[in-house]
Amino acid sequence: MLIEVTNHFNNNGSEYFEWTLYDGPDGIEKVHGYATDLVHAFSKIIEWRERIGNDYYLETINDETSISGAEGD
Repeated sequence: MLIEVTNHFNNNGSEYFEWTLYDGPDGIEKVHGYATDLVHAFSKIIEWRERIGNDYYLETINDETSISGAEGD
């Protein structure tokens, strides 16, 4: 997992954050976003990390189910 967070300022001088998350077993899942503060940025990073983990878990379960079902034929 790799997380990049950088802060920027808009034309009005207000600070905002740009974040990128690279995750997954092979690090190929990339999610990118913007937030008005660090708390919001990290809450989104955690939310996406959980989604990616859940997707990989479900893929693993489905792969195991299809393999064990195929052996019974």
